[in-house]
Amino acid sequence: MGLRVVDEIVEMVGRVHGYARTVGRRDADLAKQMRRSSASVGLNAAEGLCGRNGNRTLRLESAMCSGRETIMALRIAGAAGYLERDVVTDEVKHVDRIVGGLYKLAYRG
Repeated sequence: MGLRVVDEIVEMVGRVHGYARTVGRRDADLAKQMRRSSASVGLNAAEGLCGRNGNRTLRLESAMCSGRETIMALRIAGAAGYLERDVVTDEVKHVDRIVGGLYKLAYRG
């Protein structure tokens, strides 16, 4: 599970950064937050996957929170009309699956 979720996170970050370029033409602050939160998912997950005990859980929780932040940023971008509804819906599903995988790693792994 660990390696698969890492690959999924890297792919998600690439997509979200692409969406952020589109969003950035109209809202630079939101675009920056999208980039930061999506990258934070990967960086915290990497720390968590190498961590032990409480530190592992803490970092994976941080990755999950950043995933939720990324979801909200996508939804806000959609609500503001910066991204198409279908794009937002599809990407939110991808990020939500990643958060679910991180949850399993944090609490069941």
